[in-house]
Amino acid sequence: MRMSRRLFLKALGVGAGALTLSHVLGWGQQPPVKIGLIGPIDLLDVGRAMVRGAQLALEEINKLVDDKKLPPPKLTMDGLIRDDQVLRGDVARAAFEELVEKGAQVIIGGFLDEAVMGMIPSMARLKKPFLNTGTSGKQFSELLRNEYEKYKYYFRLMLNTEVLGLDAAGMVKGLMKEELGIQKVALVMEDSNFGRDYLKILQERLPKEAGVEVARAINFPVNNPDFNAILQQIGDSDADAIIPGFAFNTGVPFVGQTYELKADAPVIGIITEGQAFEYWKSTGGRVMGHAYADAATGETPLTPKTLPFFQAYVERYGDSPPSRPLYTAFTTYDGLFVLKEAIDRAKGTDPDKLVEELEKTDYVGTVGRLQFRGKDDVYPHDPKYGPEYVVAKWVLWTTLARDPLKADPKKDPLRVVIWPKQYRLRPDEEGRPISIDACISKAAAEYRAAVEDWKKKGKPRGGRFEAWQAFARSVAKCFVG
Repeated sequence: MRMSRRLFLKALGVGAGALTLSHVLGWGQQPPVKIGLIGPIDLLDVGRAMVRGAQLALEEINKLVDDKKLPPPKLTMDGLIRDDQVLRGDVARAAFEELVEKGAQVIIGGFLDEAVMGMIPSMARLKKPFLNTGTSGKQFSELLRNEYEKYKYYFRLMLNTEVLGLDAAGMVKGLMKEELGIQKVALVMEDSNFGRDYLKILQERLPKEAGVEVARAINFPVNNPDFNAILQQIGDSDADAIIPGFAFNTGVPFVGQTYELKADAPVIGIITEGQAFEYWKSTGGRVMGHAYADAATGETPLTPKTLPFFQAYVERYGDSPPSRPLYTAFTTYDGLFVLKEAIDRAKGTDPDKLVEELEKTDYVGTVGRLQFRGKDDVYPHDPKYGPEYVVAKWVLWTTLARDPLKADPKKDPLRVVIWPKQYRLRPDEEGRPISIDACISKAAAEYRAAVEDWKKKGKPRGGRFEAWQAFARSVAKCFVG
């Protein structure tokens, strides 16, 4: 589905108001504002997606300035993109300071907590706003809450780990327990800052808030190549489902082994690399039936801006991985539009004035409505969470093909939002959202009945695995119509 430039600009919210603004502000020549970007560009798809989302945003913003639909200045990242080597806080810190020395007024990006923590002291000392578009560590919000004047330059565009845990508990209760009949789960988390935090949060929240038992909780080394022993432990625990938490680990061995062993436990959780369209090919289709938390997809019209951005990304980058935007592409793209609005309202890049204007943000982006929490909130400068703002979207890998290992990786796999219910949507021919909630709920009821039948038969190996595969194919039919 293609969208005209006119409709694209309409989705961005550019219209008569912006044209009127041009007469008020004038269109004098101003040098572009320098923006730095730091992320895991060389090693991870999330870093490359981050850069691509930024490039698209800059081009669109600058075109709108040229067309006198946004006021000057333009934005630039020329020569201001740096790699953080993923886990190297010292490298990230040096990159931050170098970019500021080169004239960057704002830094955007960040992926793993370990790297972002290296930047924070430099941010505070140099007083340069930092828009975190990738990492979820709540410790950054805690620094800001405890010493606002020192750390007020920090803003985040994605949910923190504590809020992700709250969101996951709601998903487990509503989708896994109430719709799918899941009573016991196994937690499988990498031994990173994110993995340790997420494991602890879910261990505490799931029994109390979702009413499910944590049958097994496992932290594994981030570079673990073999999950057979872990899957055996999960099998012995009789868990009904697996909730993974992988940020650095690609998860490819884990996905392959769950499929080859026909693990009788659906996988619903977080595997960051599993958001990439190429993941289907990387796993040979074995990711069929896995559901991962994400910010947005190209199949679901979350806001009027979601599909236009997705289409623009695919048009530009569809021939090289990551050929579809990962969550960091969505959040970085949105972050630059948020920043541009703040610069325009502040009439410049004075750091303290920018902070004041960023705090006033009310922007409908690709992932939802973005407003930052106030400075007295428990998580200041994080995005507001909830149905009217930003929530995680739990997205199922699926295909219509009977054998996913033989599906065409160029066109067959789908990524369909299965939770929250309000985002169980598919677009019509005009891109307008159509609910498929009833269809997915019916598929869930059929899965639950199949599992009950499997239990009555003595739980033959692979029976629940096949029932879940059937559920995933049913969801694909819901989406395709």
